[in-house]
Amino acid sequence: MSFTFFLKKKQQNLFSGLVDFHNHILHGIDDGSKCVEQSLSMLDLYSNMGIQKIIASPHIFKDLYPNTPESIKKSFETLAIESNAKKTQIIGYGAEYMIDEFFIDSLKQENSLLCCFENNILIEIPFFAELNFLKQALFELQKQNYSPILAHPERYVSLSGETELKDLKLRGTKLQLNALSLVGYYGKDVRKKANEWLKKGFYDFIGTDAHNEHHLSELQELRLGKKELKEWLNIKISQQKIIGL
Repeated sequence: MSFTFFLKKKQQNLFSGLVDFHNHILHGIDDGSKCVEQSLSMLDLYSNMGIQKIIASPHIFKDLYPNTPESIKKSFETLAIESNAKKTQIIGYGAEYMIDEFFIDSLKQENSLLCCFENNILIEIPFFAELNFLKQALFELQKQNYSPILAHPERYVSLSGETELKDLKLRGTKLQLNALSLVGYYGKDVRKKANEWLKKGFYDFIGTDAHNEHHLSELQELRLGKKELKEWLNIKISQQKIIGL
């Protein structure tokens, strides 16, 4: 490969200055990092990418990862101490909530939820799920003054076209792009949707959704075309302003 290729790749600086608020770096509480040592290794890779600040977002999913604010706080506090000398710092935590009947019930009871920043809450749905639960959850969340961010919409089978996306945005939903989708990590169909939706300006936020070192290594190979790069940079600037760090 030519020197020009590598120079262009370096000059994109896709992740430099990004605050990553969707990741699974907290150890031992979901399908992400398995131990403190792995989390520390991930922080070194984040630093190489130019990401200096991270807000952790472990799963809260009753059937698989029944985390609580207490279990998440414990993991966060341990890692914050162990990683104190790292260039990339974990500055806070929220959660990635699975939208299901248990989540809806919790909402109706007005239980306090973990936000990633300000009143913004990260949510997901099962990949083959219909949108009924999501729409119900959006109504309940906004009634309680939460601002919902839907993680990786490009990965859901039920979100196949722009009509559904526009409807969600009209309902006040922000959309978060998984950077891994753009490298084809989840398949060519997901990559195609992510590229098209990025160019058309549907996304509001970017996250890595990194679960391990391999994910972060894959992201270091990401390159974007001219249109995708323009939208990516616009999102990154907006994200920095919104999070305010």
